[in-house]
Amino acid sequence: MIESAGGAQAPPSRDPPGRAPWHLFSTAVKKINLLTGLIAGILIIASAAIITNEVIWRYYLRRPHTWNLELNIFLLIGATFLAANYAQMRRAHVGTEVLQALMPERWNRRRILGGDILSLLLCAFMAVKVLQYDWQAWSKNWRTDSTWAPPLWIPYTLIGVGLVLISLEYIVQITEQIAGPGRQREPDEPG
Repeated sequence: MIESAGGAQAPPSRDPPGRAPWHLFSTAVKKINLLTGLIAGILIIASAAIITNEVIWRYYLRRPHTWNLELNIFLLIGATFLAANYAQMRRAHVGTEVLQALMPERWNRRRILGGDILSLLLCAFMAVKVLQYDWQAWSKNWRTDSTWAPPLWIPYTLIGVGLVLISLEYIVQITEQIAGPGRQREPDEPG
């Protein structure tokens, strides 16, 4: 027991020394994943509402808008890339279950770890490149060629942020796989 300044006894930490920062990082990544998963769901609902609005205005009121299609594209780009880290946290991406059924458990763990490492490298590389492109779009005020002409840094930022977040989730999963069983975070386990 550790004695605090007021004389009360604080329970000892359950985390071994050096693990507390990792637990905080892992928990923060999980909470961000949950938040971006929720935001992605909201973006999809907004997109559906905007598409419905466009159909009504275009086909029933005969007054089409110029902004609906591009806004929907931006919303769906955001939903796709902001939901990727949540889907990865839940291991909900398309997998190769045939290999999982045929291979021994030890080899499956290695296959998953290898796939996660390759995916991390790809996502991190793409995040750097997209964010560089995003900076160019911001600094040079690139816009789409439409009548509405929204700035292009918006979708590039959504893509870049999504790739950074999925890279962070891969780092958590890879580290916990290497740390061994019993130290891995379950997708539904509270932080």
